[in-house]
Amino acid sequence: WSALAASALIQCSAGSSYCFGVYSPALKASQGYDQSALDAVAFFKDIGANAGVLSGFLAAWAPSGRRRPWIVLLAGAALCTAGYLPMWLAVTGVAPAPLPLMCVYMLLAAQAQTFFNTADVVTAVENFPDRRGTVIGIMKVLPLLISCSVLLFYGSVSLPKKLECENIGFALGYIL
Repeated sequence: WSALAASALIQCSAGSSYCFGVYSPALKASQGYDQSALDAVAFFKDIGANAGVLSGFLAAWAPSGRRRPWIVLLAGAALCTAGYLPMWLAVTGVAPAPLPLMCVYMLLAAQAQTFFNTADVVTAVENFPDRRGTVIGIMKVLPLLISCSVLLFYGSVSLPKKLECENIGFALGYIL
């Protein structure tokens, strides 16, 4: 049960690609992108979020037992940091990045979500083999629900001060 609770918390923080609409205006404004450039970044986000082959290979390769989820989660955390940290540095103006590099950053950041999903879902299925459908459903819906909650919160906060809150939205997306 404790693994399921920990997995639920991890899944709650793994939905940052669902919040792209929150931080995309800050990305667009700070980098001077037009809509087609932003669409390219979003395309690489979708590829990263939906191509979970690497996380599956890592989970299959890692020794089974208590260490497997940690190996997959650490790889996901490394990808998340390698993707979102340079994007945040580019948005704040510390280290501007050209569009192709920004697409690579977004691909890495979104790919991290598949590592979190793989570690959590595999662990939940191993712990609850007779309730596979239920735990998979819980694990897959949590990032979306939390992301929707963050978007609602951001929308209520950003209405009065649109420009200042774009950076807050990008920070919330990075935190997720």
